[in-house]
Amino acid sequence: MDIVNSRNLYNREILQKKIKKYLDYMNKENENLLLVPIVITLGDEWQIVLKEPYEGYKIISDFQKILRKEGIKVYSGFGIGTISTEVNEDARSMDGECFIKAREALNISKNKNRFYNKKIKSKKNNVYFNGTNISFHQVFFKDKFDPIEEVAVTSGDQMIESNLTINNIINSMIENNEILKYKVTDKQWEMIDLYEKFSSYSNMVKESETISKADISQKINNSNYFVIRNNNLNISKLLKLYCEIKEGRGNEL
Repeated sequence: MDIVNSRNLYNREILQKKIKKYLDYMNKENENLLLVPIVITLGDEWQIVLKEPYEGYKIISDFQKILRKEGIKVYSGFGIGTISTEVNEDARSMDGECFIKAREALNISKNKNRFYNKKIKSKKNNVYFNGTNISFHQVFFKDKFDPIEEVAVTSGDQMIESNLTINNIINSMIENNEILKYKVTDKQWEMIDLYEKFSSYSNMVKESETISKADISQKINNSNYFVIRNNNLNISKLLKLYCEIKEGRGNEL
């Protein structure tokens, strides 16, 4: 993960102290998920290594939530793959496929020229998942006749060979979800944070005399919160499926 336009942010020394504090907090909150502690690698960039790679998008969303309150946006790339070195408390000394994939994903998320960036289409999305491509048809229809396994489509003067992959589906869901999150206003985020804290409209009204159920409902529904939450769940499920297929089929992928 890397901070968007970090060089242009005011008082970088204070910013880096805050980032360090947030990393310490996330290390404690996610101790059971982390293979090694989160560590700053380059300037305002940090690296996360998970025991369960399918939790990658959840961790990114948690960081977004914390940093949003500081007005900080981040580029996020996460990769799934093997580790070729020994596990070390300092992730900077580790190497392997997952680190290479994550670096590639981060570079893709930081490429804001969407005309040339074939992986991400919207400027509102700063998140990308990268891993060995797993063909949807190869996995689910490999023993059946599939007339659309490879489809050629025309785009301008180019012919593009399109093969649906689980990776495509995951990244499409991530991109659409990030676009929805981008449109949520600060007031709506405040209401969402309260809802996640108190779990129900009734509890929220009890805790605050300044809001009504109607106001809560309007802001929550206009934010597409329940769509975003459902997308989060389905993205995690797809990432878990990806990991299970990759692990089960090994080198065949």
